[in-house]
Amino acid sequence: MAVVGAGQMGSHHLRILEGLKDVELVGVVDPDPARADRASMLFGCDIFPDVEAIAGDIDAASVAAPSSAHAEVAGLLLERGVHCLVEKPLANTESDCITLIEAARERELVLMVGHVERFNPMVQQLGRVLAQSQIHAFDARRMSSLSSRITDVDVVLDLMVHDIDVILSLSRADVSNVFAHGIRTTGSAADYVSALLTFDDGGIATLAASRITHNKIRELQITTDQAFIQADYATQELHILRQAQTSALDGPDDEAGYALDLAIERVHVRPAEPLVQEIQHFVNAVRGLAVPKPSGEDALRALRLVWEIQQQLGPRAETLRG
Repeated sequence: MAVVGAGQMGSHHLRILEGLKDVELVGVVDPDPARADRASMLFGCDIFPDVEAIAGDIDAASVAAPSSAHAEVAGLLLERGVHCLVEKPLANTESDCITLIEAARERELVLMVGHVERFNPMVQQLGRVLAQSQIHAFDARRMSSLSSRITDVDVVLDLMVHDIDVILSLSRADVSNVFAHGIRTTGSAADYVSALLTFDDGGIATLAASRITHNKIRELQITTDQAFIQADYATQELHILRQAQTSALDGPDDEAGYALDLAIERVHVRPAEPLVQEIQHFVNAVRGLAVPKPSGEDALRALRLVWEIQQQLGPRAETLRG
């Protein structure tokens, strides 16, 4: 395998791949010589001048280049028969996404997209908890402070897309309507966005994403026909709260009974680094041992919602100054 892009996310891919016993990390590609040199020294891999130069020497690649380059880089790799794990977003336009999906399908290659929260152990356990439940509502909050790391996309594509992907993977219904409002504090990209999704089974989802909040929050709450569920992405904690029930003690009168006000179940979640789980899943998929998720089609479905939310923001997104 190789990694294209040795920035912050690419460095994490390099670190994990270098540590996998059943994978040989062949090389890294990055247009910044200093970053490429640093990656080569840290992770013991060769430097290649471009994607074309490395494509013939690898079976698979992690594409962690800027999103504007995903279509070109992944497209070239797929043409050369290389399986691809592409960091989100898959590409910047629907037509580019479809081109990559079709290229992978035609060549029977694995195309997987890096929506890393899918591999949070809490989310995987949550899928099991919800298997027999009717979901009424999702409430997702993803808040961060202003960062200089991401400057080319708004908060919907930067942060909210994670919760969109998770909710779509958990819901058994299609989205029927979208409403969103946002705030811009600097530049033209929205920094705080609230969105409401309605599903064709009557359920709803409310999502809030911010990169101007002074504390970091990564939470998902779910209301079902059986319980209220609290999930924390950061701590990987999962709690199930059930409504009050009455139990009776042995006794001749009503005073012998007692009421349980609220029952809280703390679900055991085995901690793990989601990105390690994601990359190992990709390797297993390349070997034919797993079905790649999220697939290119899954990623495009999430992106279509992202684009609809962005369109909803339009001129209504208020700009706050000073």
